[in-house]
Amino acid sequence: MNAFLAADQRLECERLAAELALMTTAAQGSREGIRQLQAELQQGMRNEDRSGR
Repeated sequence: MNAFLAADQRLECERLAAELALMTTAAQGSREGIRQLQAELQQGMRNEDRSGR
């Protein structure tokens, strides 16, 4: 049970870090920075689809 909770906490921290990066880029980023982040996020989604996550 503890391992499950630790994994869940780690995933939540990763999600929050990604959200912060997204909000910061949207608020302060250049058009190119936003496009680059969008491309990275889309690539990550494609990689997850292939890995079955």
